[in-house]
Amino acid sequence: MNYKSLKFRLNLWYLFVFALAILIAEIWVYIYLDRSLHNELDILLSEEAKEIAKKIKFDNGILSFVDSTEFYEAEHFYLNEASIFFRVFDKNLNVVSESENLKKGRVAIPEPDRDKFGKADEIEINGKRLRIFYLPLYLDGEFYGVVETSKFEGTVQTAMGLLRTSLAVAIIFTFVLVAYGGNLIVSKLISPLERIIEKTDKITSENLTERVELSEDNYPEEVVKLVNSINKLLERLERAFKQISQFTSDVAHELLTPLTVIKDEIEITLMKKRRSNEYIRTLNLIQKQTERTISIIKSMLYLAKADAGIIKANLERVNVSNLIQELISTFNLKARQKNIKLRFYCDGDVVVHTDEKLLFEALRNIIDNAIEYTNSGGKVEISCERANGGVKIFVSDTGIGISEDDLQHIFNRFYRGKNAFEINPSGTGLGLSYQLNQQLLTSKLEL
Repeated sequence: MNYKSLKFRLNLWYLFVFALAILIAEIWVYIYLDRSLHNELDILLSEEAKEIAKKIKFDNGILSFVDSTEFYEAEHFYLNEASIFFRVFDKNLNVVSESENLKKGRVAIPEPDRDKFGKADEIEINGKRLRIFYLPLYLDGEFYGVVETSKFEGTVQTAMGLLRTSLAVAIIFTFVLVAYGGNLIVSKLISPLERIIEKTDKITSENLTERVELSEDNYPEEVVKLVNSINKLLERLERAFKQISQFTSDVAHELLTPLTVIKDEIEITLMKKRRSNEYIRTLNLIQKQTERTISIIKSMLYLAKADAGIIKANLERVNVSNLIQELISTFNLKARQKNIKLRFYCDGDVVVHTDEKLLFEALRNIIDNAIEYTNSGGKVEISCERANGGVKIFVSDTGIGISEDDLQHIFNRFYRGKNAFEINPSGTGLGLSYQLNQQLLTSKLEL
């Protein structure tokens, strides 16, 4: 048995709590019954003492019985389990008379304690418990004696012994029953978790499309929530694995292209002697391909730092209108060369708290792509406006656009649409990286 398992611990706690509750209940029953039996015995002794007191007279300082029949009653005459002893004392606590069974049994009862008058007491004689009640006698407010009645607690002790045995047997039986029943209940509660564990153990990176399914509708709410959480986790892992796989493939492809060009150019150039201008052309080509490789690696390093949380947005006051005007000035020449109209509209000076460098790079990439993929004679329009405590920036063009199939992938690293790749094969697909755009979500408008 696995003592660290949840099943064992739940079963142990269930058994402990249930057994503790039964034990407390049995102790309460035992104490209650013990007190009830002793109270009944005290009432019996008290009533018997009052009956005896009725048959006593006090004359000239002397106590005597007006009726001696009390001495011959069975409970006072015979010595058995039902025997009730009595003694009568004068005011000096000298014995005036005593029951016949007390004489026969030669029971040595200590002298009454004045502090116990009107109360019950309990002593042990020869290993037996004796219950005693003291009834003080008064005449005109003056104490003149006491009646003592007593009885062995044989019946009470026998009843309490049987009760203890019954309670012990009951708690053992309950313990066994609870242990067995608790194991069944806990096993039924744990079984869905065991099936979930068995199912999830079979899920690997090769079958991330698998999901944990519940075959019944009566599962506990917590189990349903757990299964839903696991399935959502598997969905995230599946997407992450696909992105990693795609990322690895794209990185290898993007780096392989310039390195292959460099390798081929060097091999061709070294095949025979070349003129100096041919060496210069080869070196220029190698330089461009090297710069492209360095650019890809820098982008990858930047995104890796962003993923690790090393790069943080440096928030500052940025005038969006001025920033876009600067970008337009940068791209004016490229737009004129392609005969593209570049227009800008903004709702006055819009100032936000954001990272100026990140915002500049994001907009530069979008505007550059808009111009790159717009045919001659087209137009690119940029506009901005205040909206819900922030700013909205719109970039529209009359270019090739993005297909619906490509829209869901535009923020994936190294992803490039088919049309984009045909027009500009030298791009890397890193411009709209998700992390870069996530940094811009911290922007806040300053009115």
